[in-house]
Amino acid sequence: MTSNNVFNKKNTKVSAYEPWISENDKKLVLSSLNQTMLTLGPNLEKFERMFAKYAKTKDAVAVSNCTAALHLSLMALGIKKGDEVIIPDLTFIADANAALAVGAKPVLADIDDDFSISIASIKKKVSKNTKAIIPVHIYGKACNIDEILDVAKANNIKVVEDCAHAVGTFYKGKHVGGFGETGCFSFYPTKNMTTAEGGMVTTNSLEIAEKIRQLRSHGMTRSLSDRYKKGYPWVFDV
Repeated sequence: MTSNNVFNKKNTKVSAYEPWISENDKKLVLSSLNQTMLTLGPNLEKFERMFAKYAKTKDAVAVSNCTAALHLSLMALGIKKGDEVIIPDLTFIADANAALAVGAKPVLADIDDDFSISIASIKKKVSKNTKAIIPVHIYGKACNIDEILDVAKANNIKVVEDCAHAVGTFYKGKHVGGFGETGCFSFYPTKNMTTAEGGMVTTNSLEIAEKIRQLRSHGMTRSLSDRYKKGYPWVFDV
């Protein structure tokens, strides 16, 4: 989370094939390590606000990785055993694993020539048990989210956008991750930006964001920041 724009400097070289960490990034990491709170806390909350502002969503919730983002999204949306989740057949296994983790059945849909999930295939795969679709904005290219939303709305299906490849990807002038119920981003070292490990859930539903925050922390009803504030007891409901 760099505080100054290093890309304004002339002759700055950035490798296209490996993580690029600025000196300021290193200073910010060290400053965090010198604080009492080594996880969550004010720096993370600032990152969440900055990311939500960038993606133009009402909220963003940081998690340990994109797989956790997908898993918690499905949990927050009430996807459960016996439900079906449609995913593209060109994706990382995390989409299928997230569905399996909540007891749902992943259903593979074909892709089109542009590598996006096929609308025609989605329509063929929809059944009475279909409760969610996970479209993937793959290789930095946005899928045809409008048509996916039309199918989802017509069948009362939730949409969880897999944005692991899509930090900085826009669809019709709007950043991805704000079209479905949630958007799930990855900050793994091979992605557009990295926190080493890490992920983010974006959403325009404050109710969903609150559910994911509680699920992220084992159902705890008070944030870690509140528990560290002077005079606040370490008491919370689970």
